[in-house]
Amino acid sequence: MTWDIPLRGAHVYERVTRQFEVTPPPSKFQPIVAIAGGREKTPHTWRYVQATRAKMPKGFHQPSFDDSSWSKGAGGFGDPAVTDHHHSVWDSEVCCLRTTVDLGRSKPKALWLQIDHDDGVRVWLNGEMVVANDGYGTGREYFVTGKKLDAWRRGSNVIAVKCNDVGGAKYLDLSLKYFPRLARGQRRVEDLKKALRQERDQASRVRRALFGPYRAPPMLLQGELDEKGQRAIHRPTDLRDVAWWVATDLSCGPLGGPVKLDARRMWELGDLKIRGRAQAVDELGWQTIRVKLKTAKEPERGQDSKRYMQSVVLRFIHHAFDGDLVVRRRLDVRPTGARVVAFETSLEGTITSGDGFKDVAGGLLQDETWELTSSHENQDTAFRLLVKRAIEKGTARLLEQLTKPNEGQFLKSNGPNADRSYNSGRLAIGLLALIKGGVSKEDPILQKCLEELRERPLIDTYSLGNALMAMESYYQPATEMSLLRSGSIDRPQKRAVPKADKALMQKWTDRLMRNVDTRVDPSYLLRFNYVRGARFDNSLHQYGLLGLYAAHLCGIEVSATTWEAAANHLLDVQQEDGQKLILQLMDYRTHNKLQFDPQANVTVASAPSHANGWSYINPKYSGAENGIWGSMTCAGITGLAICQAALLDYQDLKRRKLQNEASRARNDGFAWLAEHMTVRYHPGAMIRQQRWLYYYLYGLERAALLSGVALIQDRDWYFEGALMLVLTQMENGEWPGELSDDEAIERNAMAILFLKQSTSPVLTGK
Repeated sequence: MTWDIPLRGAHVYERVTRQFEVTPPPSKFQPIVAIAGGREKTPHTWRYVQATRAKMPKGFHQPSFDDSSWSKGAGGFGDPAVTDHHHSVWDSEVCCLRTTVDLGRSKPKALWLQIDHDDGVRVWLNGEMVVANDGYGTGREYFVTGKKLDAWRRGSNVIAVKCNDVGGAKYLDLSLKYFPRLARGQRRVEDLKKALRQERDQASRVRRALFGPYRAPPMLLQGELDEKGQRAIHRPTDLRDVAWWVATDLSCGPLGGPVKLDARRMWELGDLKIRGRAQAVDELGWQTIRVKLKTAKEPERGQDSKRYMQSVVLRFIHHAFDGDLVVRRRLDVRPTGARVVAFETSLEGTITSGDGFKDVAGGLLQDETWELTSSHENQDTAFRLLVKRAIEKGTARLLEQLTKPNEGQFLKSNGPNADRSYNSGRLAIGLLALIKGGVSKEDPILQKCLEELRERPLIDTYSLGNALMAMESYYQPATEMSLLRSGSIDRPQKRAVPKADKALMQKWTDRLMRNVDTRVDPSYLLRFNYVRGARFDNSLHQYGLLGLYAAHLCGIEVSATTWEAAANHLLDVQQEDGQKLILQLMDYRTHNKLQFDPQANVTVASAPSHANGWSYINPKYSGAENGIWGSMTCAGITGLAICQAALLDYQDLKRRKLQNEASRARNDGFAWLAEHMTVRYHPGAMIRQQRWLYYYLYGLERAALLSGVALIQDRDWYFEGALMLVLTQMENGEWPGELSDDEAIERNAMAILFLKQSTSPVLTGK
């Protein structure tokens, strides 16, 4: 079977996560469950009655009370239509519960009650009150120790509960565990709480290590399918998405058969082997797939050296997984292909760590349902409306965040004596996104941010580059972008900048030109650092060049030697042994022609290339290979495009050899993207897979637009990235964080800049 999916389009699903839990490792205390709460698979059954305060059942908490006339119901109690773990209706002023449980042959050392109650709650053990709280809340914990346990009886013990409702929400759910024994030094309640908290913290640490707030949205892109159109070619890096990958794999047809997949080099886990079997499709179109998931003892080397494996792969694998996955999917088979229109998944397994991954670090429970809700015919009207609304929500949220630009931990000026000015860089990229995002230049918040930026001392390359771009964009002609896209002009126009702002940009540029690597001659090899010093990185080099080109457009003099030396650096640090392929890039004029007439006769540029990308610094460091990152490959393409475009403005300098080498290197960078491009995560070396995704996407936007590239290997990079962003945007207009240190202002700004396609082409091919 092959997927029935629109060319360069997508299917979008509604995903409902019924359960996702990272559980602690087995408790050393080994508490015994006496009463299971409503969230458990088999909640406890109670006798219960609903009453008013005036007509409470007298003495119901006493063991001798006759509750045989009461109703039976499973916990918890509330409104089942609102909360899925409320299994019995409670709609009165008071809810009273009774049950009988066995609490062990010997007197327990402690009882552990976890209660959701709204409002006040009382709990009795054999007629003796052991819990009394007039507050409310979920997940509240109560411990019963000492003399209160004197009410315990061998055999049957009566537990009675009362919860009052004084208005608003009403709910009651209770679980009870008991400890037959405790370790020395844990007799006090506070000691027991601390020990249990430390155990639960282990699960929290595992969750923080493996799962960030961001998760790839519920979609399938035509551009991410393999050549046969059967499955997503790029394996997931997040355990939460393995079930999706298996469910959308059509290589195993309606008759079923063996399933054999390998998710190589997953974040923190290495290679995950997926083995099992698919059953035949039943008469209703449903197919069940059962597979075993297990981390391989050693990741496959492939084409990588032993040294690369040690430095870039093995040292970043800290966990292993062993579990079972069941997928039940419904297929819709058509003459044009097949679709998975719905599927249910259940994943359960153990996460281990430590030497040889023998230590249980936690468990994973995940249950989800997916349903196909819509499809997009590439950049159709529905898609464009989604993008428009996302930009509006995003800019509105960013305006809120920048209302007071000199307040807060991440915006307030770092001061004139600081060694970095990152907060000012954050303010500048936020301002850039407001300007590019369509906020009126007369908007008072935008003007306040601009005035604040003018007053700030700018120190580091990140801040200076963003500030120069923000100032340049403020003076960009309104019609320039459409003229560049249509080919009416072949390069950006010079900006008309007032004298005071031009003088300020000159000051910023002078400072920027000081922030270089002092170990090399900048007249031949220019590479940027945070500040002046003996280091560089390709991320800062990108920001330095973006700032310099913004200054160049505003009439600030930058020597031709500067552009040549900066290009020399990027040529010097590009990887050289990538796979050979025929690269196809489509420009915007050709792409626009196809959108108006899909049958139009067009020519797509093809070039033999090698998939060579860039790493954060040199291709090798201390003899070990550095991993290639998607963001740094985009930075390399961006930097070369800027240098080439700037050199074209010096009419007396042809520099044909340098231009040819730079064009070849840019094509090689695009070839790496053609092989590795995904918008689900940050592609490349494992260390950055779940970090700096928005930075990578913003880099992809710059790299493609600066070179006027609409399609990479027939994939619409903008459609894929924009759909990811509109589907992950939160209700308040923000985008969720990852496992990195980026701040919300930067994430939001970069997402807006991508969605707006904010970068002006500088190499249009005319």
